[in-house]
Amino acid sequence: MEAIRIGRCRVPFWDVYAVDGEKTSAFQRVMQPVRKECCFVFDQPNETFSISYPCIVKDENGYKMYYQPWYDKDLTPCVCVIESPDGITWHRPDLNIYDGGGLKQNNMVIDHVKDGMFVFYDTNPACPAEEKYKAVGAAFMLHPDGEKKTSLCCFTSPDGYHFTLSHPMTRYGAFDSLNTAFWDGTRYVCCLRSFHNIPGVDNSEVLDLGQIYSHDKVWLHGTRDIRVMYSEDFRTWTKPQMIAFDDGYDYPLYTNNVERYARAPVYVGFPVRYCERPEWTENMTQMTGYETKRKATERIEPRTGRVSTDCIFMCSHDGKNWHRFNEAFLTPGYEDEHNWIYGDCYLAYGMIDSGREYYNLYTVDRHFSFGCAKPLNRYEIRKDGFACYMAGGEEAVLVTKPLVFEGSELHLNFATSAYGYIYVSVLDERGRPLFDGESVEVFGDNIDRRVVFPDSFRLTDHAGSAVRLSFRMRDAKLFSMKFE
Repeated sequence: MEAIRIGRCRVPFWDVYAVDGEKTSAFQRVMQPVRKECCFVFDQPNETFSISYPCIVKDENGYKMYYQPWYDKDLTPCVCVIESPDGITWHRPDLNIYDGGGLKQNNMVIDHVKDGMFVFYDTNPACPAEEKYKAVGAAFMLHPDGEKKTSLCCFTSPDGYHFTLSHPMTRYGAFDSLNTAFWDGTRYVCCLRSFHNIPGVDNSEVLDLGQIYSHDKVWLHGTRDIRVMYSEDFRTWTKPQMIAFDDGYDYPLYTNNVERYARAPVYVGFPVRYCERPEWTENMTQMTGYETKRKATERIEPRTGRVSTDCIFMCSHDGKNWHRFNEAFLTPGYEDEHNWIYGDCYLAYGMIDSGREYYNLYTVDRHFSFGCAKPLNRYEIRKDGFACYMAGGEEAVLVTKPLVFEGSELHLNFATSAYGYIYVSVLDERGRPLFDGESVEVFGDNIDRRVVFPDSFRLTDHAGSAVRLSFRMRDAKLFSMKFE
């Protein structure tokens, strides 16, 4: 088994990347964020029909959250923005850039879009100042071949308020979703929506927008998927390719929410899982607020009231091959008048560092409760705490693959009960102990605890060589590790 060079990079315990599954008895578990409070209410006249695709942008002034309010199902949405210095208190900026058909939209930044507008701040050092903010979404514009077509397009802005339609990116895909893009340090990455297994359509090739929608509504019977494409300059893109999962399942994913994780060289995603029941059943009638679901079925499309959505967590080291948890990361929660319907659990894109041990995550709820205000609800999730390896009341062990590290200290992000513990052993590449005994007992709950070894053992003596780590634990969760 070839050793993995991790250097001083943080290693999250979310998948088997660094874990020797044959020697490990600890088990994986996805964690769930904790709901805290409503920190803003979308209650303007144009916001009470529906709010879609909030995404968070951090810049030198704090945070912007872009979103799409829909006046009604038949009207074109716009893009608006709210702002916050800390992620807790939000307000509408008084922009007055557009007048939306007589309804003054003080916080509108793009006056009309087709669907799925995503905004990000470009961290590429070579990015021109006038393009530092980029918006990605479906738009109708002139292509190099001289034809006007609907495509995934780029809008640019120097300040995050004044956007100009710039250029088409691709026609390969179906863009009625939140299609994400970012600079990953070496190139641009764009994750976008498409379909496969469309009845009567040759799916052997990457389908463009026209091919997907050319058969009347038959594309709805295909499977919604996620594709990835790359660019050096944000203008010329590779042809999108479907990402792969390691679980053997093939179910619809509506959004992707893929981003580069700030604390480790890993991609993370929080896609919405689309669950459509084939027909209305008695269970739906018994659910709290079933009238809302019935109205959605009648007002939008017959499928809409039969659909429920949740959110899952996935991670990847290369952006193409993903590990995903089929246990939900976020569920609609206990039944009320407004949930268990299409549009639940759409996490806002991006997370805000609290400056403490957790990130802030957000949802805009009551997606299909027409005519009522939409709450922006804040959640907290532990840093690196999206998933873990854990042991219950019986002792278990996690053994890593051979690793090559730098540094002289090992730090853990972990949690135990008062009864629980973690002990660490350092082994050679073949699994033989490098010293007698184990570390000092590790217990408590901390995102950065230094592991103490016997005085006779020095980690620095083994830096640059392949070692394994063995974590013997009981009633404990191990989220990540890092050498320093």
